[in-house]
Amino acid sequence: MVLDDVVQSKLRANNIISESEVALKLGDLFVAENVLSKDRRQLTASDVSRYTSSVNESATKRGLLKD
Repeated sequence: MVLDDVVQSKLRANNIISESEVALKLGDLFVAENVLSKDRRQLTASDVSRYTSSVNESATKRGLLKD
């Protein structure tokens, strides 16, 4: 899954990925892929997670939505 455009911009601004790379999430790994050469390299989760927003779901209110 390709990461959001806002995240891509933040990663480029902080020199995590270059201008010719895109950040992807493959399973539990983050990867930078060069769009010109198709070379890939692994990114550290700590670098990427600083610039991604996470959604926290509450486990206390579980239930089905009803009409």
